[in-house]
Amino acid sequence: MEEKTKRALITALKYLLSLVVGALFVLVVVFVEEYFSATEKLLQYKILSDAFTFAGVLLMLFAALVFISSKGGFDGIGYALSRLVRMLVPFANRKDETYADYKERKRAKGITKGYACVFFSGLVYFAVSVVFLVLYYKMK
Repeated sequence: MEEKTKRALITALKYLLSLVVGALFVLVVVFVEEYFSATEKLLQYKILSDAFTFAGVLLMLFAALVFISSKGGFDGIGYALSRLVRMLVPFANRKDETYADYKERKRAKGITKGYACVFFSGLVYFAVSVVFLVLYYKMK
């Protein structure tokens, strides 16, 4: 298989997985809000708008968290928690590591890549929610 084709297939699978996770979020909200027992179109549009908004925002926020984490936004918290565990857990690895060493070790792993598909899948779900929101306000 050609490298370009392989990369395209992997990217398509990432998008598909993100869309499936978003669809699961939508289904959860649809069942919790009892969409199938709603008889009014207005209520159905509201539930669908809520469901797609929930899925879209959740996916976009997850992508934002991954982005912040990959840039080192949570390194201080991770270092503090690892120090706490080393102090409280008996027989834990007692190596003394400075914060600078910790950051250097984290940077050596590299940054997380390939999560843009989660953000763009969230945008798709959010766009669908805007469509249902417009339909809701048109009928109101």
